[in-house]
Amino acid sequence: MNKPGQSISFSMLRFQLIIKRFFVLNQKNWLIGFLGATGLLLSFWLLPVIFSGSASAQIHFQSIEGMALFFYTAGGLALTSRIFFELHSSNNAFQLLTLPASTLEKFSAAWFVSSVVYTAAAITAIYLLSIIIETISAIRFGFWGNFQLFNPFENDNLQRYASYFFYHSIFLLGAIYFKKNNFLKTLLVIITFFIGLFFTIAIGGLVLAFMMVTDDFSFEYQLLETAAIWQSLLTYLIGIFLIALFLLFGFLQLKNKQVA
Repeated sequence: MNKPGQSISFSMLRFQLIIKRFFVLNQKNWLIGFLGATGLLLSFWLLPVIFSGSASAQIHFQSIEGMALFFYTAGGLALTSRIFFELHSSNNAFQLLTLPASTLEKFSAAWFVSSVVYTAAAITAIYLLSIIIETISAIRFGFWGNFQLFNPFENDNLQRYASYFFYHSIFLLGAIYFKKNNFLKTLLVIITFFIGLFFTIAIGGLVLAFMMVTDDFSFEYQLLETAAIWQSLLTYLIGIFLIALFLLFGFLQLKNKQVA
């Protein structure tokens, strides 16, 4: 544990040990989540396959790919919301707070496990599931030359991962900040924010429209044409900035609890 006024340099060994500790503490919930999601996806795919009487109605993995990616996002955010469950338990909080590691090592380990490692595991699981489904489909319908496997590097899928990393940073902050019902409370904050943003934009648009129709006000607005690549780049830069900001808030919140 850090002594007051004493800093501990970042140690890869401690970082790896904390990652292993997060795995040990959460492996049961994570395994149940993965098996449950896999079972649901197989069920959703198998039902139409079982009741299909036509060999021409071959159903591929793409029919449930969107649902699989939804489970990846929702499941990951739910798991992230519980990554610091010890922190909010009066009986177990001391075990995390007194670990001989810095706040940065604890926070970065939690982030790495619930974002990078989880995404890699989820992508691998979805890919293996697509192999299983396409194999069953080929056996069922007798078509072996039309495998449509999950492509983790497809542009739409890469955008899904980017979206997950964005929302993950918010839910990681919520996992530290809220004491109970972390997932629901964080989700409520996000929904409230977007509702407030929508009404702000709507009211601003109405005010602007009203000002434009008055005789004593003239408004000229010229929309600059920007290349799509620059628009995408700006979007990603803003996203990266917000992710870094939320992660900073999460780190500071954990540090405050560490020294409290």
